[in-house]
Amino acid sequence: IFLLFDELNSFKENLYNSFINNLGENVQVDIFFHHFNPTIFNKLINDSIGNYSRYIIMPSNLKNTHTDISNLPKEKVYILDQVHPELSQYAAIYQHFEKDIYNGLYKALSNIKKYKKLILLFSEDKQPQGILDGFRLFCNQHTIENEVISLLENRLLCKSEVYIVLDDKNLIRIIKKMKERQFLLGKDIGIISYNDTLLKEVVEGGITTISTDFNLMGERLAQMVLNNEQDNIENPSRLILRKSI
Repeated sequence: IFLLFDELNSFKENLYNSFINNLGENVQVDIFFHHFNPTIFNKLINDSIGNYSRYIIMPSNLKNTHTDISNLPKEKVYILDQVHPELSQYAAIYQHFEKDIYNGLYKALSNIKKYKKLILLFSEDKQPQGILDGFRLFCNQHTIENEVISLLENRLLCKSEVYIVLDDKNLIRIIKKMKERQFLLGKDIGIISYNDTLLKEVVEGGITTISTDFNLMGERLAQMVLNNEQDNIENPSRLILRKSI
């Protein structure tokens, strides 16, 4: 099996381990990473042609990935996590990012309303567009003052702000900034993190997350591959409310 991820982090490691553990014996998996680089993506795909019985590909937010993927046998391809419209003909297990963040924020609405402003830390280079779309839809429909920023480095944290943080490095940065200003998490500022991990259960008394179930995603992906299923499956997501808001 050819397995192409964008990058490795703690929650994708959970996905990978769940996938491997549910494949059984006598299955070889070669894992590669494109690091959001279209040139690397192209080379890895084209170098793999004819060498594998299954191709599992995480295209992320790269453009025109269908051009490279079309060189592979359609019935052997599985798309993982993000499915662009031009890849809809392939078997897939995916997250519905726009719906997931909207529903997660809606379930936390009463907590969010305790603050004055909701801020999304968003990188166009790496993050799914659906997260931005769902965030804006939520803020518009519920009249939430909001802001989208790409960097934390020069930002001064202010009281009564809630930050939505999509990666662990920025989660650490914002906690450091919070401590520098001697703010209390869950009172002076709030944090909602994307993608749950064991660490977020305990950091600062618990970080609220919006997260898909990566263990389930890996298990279901293994079943699809072993049974040669050609389905499109939306992986479930949920809000896990903790002390950070």
